[in-house]
Amino acid sequence: MGKVPTRVLTIGCSCINRFQFDFFQARHPATAPQFVRSLFDWNITSLVGTRAVLQHAVAGTLQDAIEAKSDYAVEWDVLLFHKRLPGLCLFHEQDIAESFEEPSQKDILVSKLTHQAAPFLAPSYAGRTHLFWSNIQPNLPDTVENVTPWADFKLTEPHYESVTQLAKNLFGPDTTLSFLSLAEDVAPDLHGLRDVHVINLPRGPEYEGPPDLYDSILQDILLTSHS
Repeated sequence: MGKVPTRVLTIGCSCINRFQFDFFQARHPATAPQFVRSLFDWNITSLVGTRAVLQHAVAGTLQDAIEAKSDYAVEWDVLLFHKRLPGLCLFHEQDIAESFEEPSQKDILVSKLTHQAAPFLAPSYAGRTHLFWSNIQPNLPDTVENVTPWADFKLTEPHYESVTQLAKNLFGPDTTLSFLSLAEDVAPDLHGLRDVHVINLPRGPEYEGPPDLYDSILQDILLTSHS
């Protein structure tokens, strides 16, 4: 029986991971099934939020949190947040946020988030899981300004260690991760670690990044045999 392929999903901070996954699989169509959609794909999630989601998933309380309709809050009329999942901004749910007091909208949101959270609600997988985290989306600091402190998006040693451990607790000890950061947004002591990639991508109005930005990392994960 052949080896079960590695699956890849994002654990934050923003949409750039999904754009880069899509660019890569367009050039390597055979890898498309390995890229799993997740709760983090189109939302903005600080490291506080990533930890909160993983902590609830490990504890088996993530579904309860998602279904807790009274714990959702609308701010600035268009942004949805969740009291039990601090640091998670449901950034692209403006239509639901604008009419969130309608019971049907809450039901729609719970159903949608439950579907998106499936890999974290049922994490078992026969192969390896590889998780991507990045804070490199060029327009991310401007996007979160006055919404979430930028310090919560910087990769510190405590965040690195806790996210890594939670990921392995949830998906198994063979779980691997890639942390992508600009040099100024990662703790100096983390530079040089195999799973920490310092990326030179200038800040600006863009949000997708060059189409081949993740190529070398994804090729190593998906196109190279692992022991």
